[in-house]
Amino acid sequence: MSDQAAETLFLSTIPGATPSKWVHRFSARGSNVQLVNQDEHGQTLFLHPHDPPRHLPQLGYVRWRADQTWQELVAADGLNPEELHLVRIYEERPVVVVSEDHLLAAWTEDDGEVGADDVAGETFWDPQDHASEPVADPLDAPEQVGAGERMAIQLAATGSGYTVLPASVARMFGQKDVVVLPTSLHPGWETGLAWRRAADSDLIQDFIGVTKGRRPRSSR
Repeated sequence: MSDQAAETLFLSTIPGATPSKWVHRFSARGSNVQLVNQDEHGQTLFLHPHDPPRHLPQLGYVRWRADQTWQELVAADGLNPEELHLVRIYEERPVVVVSEDHLLAAWTEDDGEVGADDVAGETFWDPQDHASEPVADPLDAPEQVGAGERMAIQLAATGSGYTVLPASVARMFGQKDVVVLPTSLHPGWETGLAWRRAADSDLIQDFIGVTKGRRPRSSR
């Protein structure tokens, strides 16, 4: 075994993200990965310049609405898109979550997607209304990651309304007493891995290579 300590890559994740396969493959190549779990509203924290400069090899998941661009998302958070790299990795479909006792629980595949008319007059439980307080340091995690999404699902489970989530998030925090249905209430999301251009490194590029299925030492 080499006496040289393996390098550590910091990977910021958000609810619904499942990087375990990539992390396992990357770690098998001799590098360490430190996961930093964040809420979605804190997903761009690691992209902000640190004062004093930290220069950590860090990248992470970013999720944005499919009817917008990732550049619009980061610009709204005070970031310059020109200072960032982003690689799209997948699209996410939206789902509506209701109680198993809700009228919509009888919805079938033949009924198509739940639309605005189907939830007219219902209470929408917005996960952002119940999210944890944001953290100041991107290497710190919130007290409870996904607190807003968990609470929105719990409120929907009471039969008092509904919530809309990415399908991956609904799977992660799902309960037996709710029903998850396809919906046209939201355009869906796109998800990518982003990092600061100034922090680009072989370590980051190697991890991106893993996500794209490249073999070690293959051409980029």
